[in-house]
Amino acid sequence: MFNLELIERARWGELYTFFTSGDPPLVLRLLIINTIFLVLFIFRRARAAHPMRPTTAYMVQALLIISNMAVIFQDQILPTALRLKHLV
Repeated sequence: MFNLELIERARWGELYTFFTSGDPPLVLRLLIINTIFLVLFIFRRARAAHPMRPTTAYMVQALLIISNMAVIFQDQILPTALRLKHLV
């Protein structure tokens, strides 16, 4: 059963601060990435005569999730990537 008390106790202020941080704000960067994927999906749906293979659809969904995670965790990924770049 769904517990409404969990929603009431959530730290909405911290979540708002997290998504509005950055330059441009994180929520705007996520919106841009997801809009690009949506436009590509609509364009492909309008133009393609045959449906997408299930494996291709899973790969596109995985790419969308990975790109969203890269935007969200950019602060942790970027220093690691720069260290790896210097090792190569």
